[in-house]
Amino acid sequence: MSMSFDNQYHRLRRRRLAESTREFLARGKSVARCELCQLASYACICNWRPRLASRCEFVLLMHRDEVFKPTNTGRLIADVLPGQTHVFCWSRTEPEPALLNLLADPARLCLLVFPVENAPGHALVSHLPSGDQRIPTFILLDGTWKQSGRMFHLSRWLDGIACIKLPDTRERGYAVRKSHQEDYVSTAEAAALCMAVANEEDNARVLSDYFALFNHHYLATRGSYPPDVSELHKRLELFKGSG
Repeated sequence: MSMSFDNQYHRLRRRRLAESTREFLARGKSVARCELCQLASYACICNWRPRLASRCEFVLLMHRDEVFKPTNTGRLIADVLPGQTHVFCWSRTEPEPALLNLLADPARLCLLVFPVENAPGHALVSHLPSGDQRIPTFILLDGTWKQSGRMFHLSRWLDGIACIKLPDTRERGYAVRKSHQEDYVSTAEAAALCMAVANEEDNARVLSDYFALFNHHYLATRGSYPPDVSELHKRLELFKGSG
């Protein structure tokens, strides 16, 4: 693996693979995949991987099964912000000490990303405080929508952390998984909305483009055809290796 592409997601995945006692068999297990992006070799997106500079940081709390799924979009955040994306396996009762230390860091403004209007123990905010010099740190619950709800309600160590209300969006673009809830978006889409809240509209657009590219290439993987190169690819070329 090229270390220039290494990030906390890849390190967690390698660790989980080493610990696993059984092989994870996703649909399409017979497809020859890129080790990094986990898409079919003929649909690899690594050549269009952008790098961004942001004052925001992200904490991915991944359900243990989500680590291995090629449909996972949380890893796209780690792709574009490898030094600012912290990745942990979720545990209800034994969160990692490094995670708890991060959440308690007074230099951080930690905000939990979950679509809820009223939850005991969690204030609801819709914007970042003006003039706050703390690092905006968005906590994303990375799993299926059912798993994410369970993670939110059972993690007592997240109590007291405010929830961020994301801007309304009518243009959900996740072609791989569907939700019946209008306010549920993919993990990568949620991260792009977080950057928009932090007034980083350009970064939000680049991540949204990268997410759209992932969808395009994933559908090509599923359909066993090479993806067309489009204007989307050309836009992402401008951000390759920057940041």
